[in-house]
Amino acid sequence: MVNLSKIVRQADVLLDLMGVAVGSMLLVVGIETYRGDGSVGWPIAGSVLFLINLWVAGRRFARRRRPTPSP
Repeated sequence: MVNLSKIVRQADVLLDLMGVAVGSMLLVVGIETYRGDGSVGWPIAGSVLFLINLWVAGRRFARRRRPTPSP
């Protein structure tokens, strides 16, 4: 039997980590574009996206580390 909740939980963690990877790639591309006489908006957008995704992933892993309270 397939445990759907476990698969969804693992996919959610994977998507959180992929968000950090995509944000960092956009930041690198934005910096390269800016160095090649591009708009300053690309590195700003890349850094904002990277920091937001890093914050989301950090919250998830901090929540998983915290022990569950016992009644």
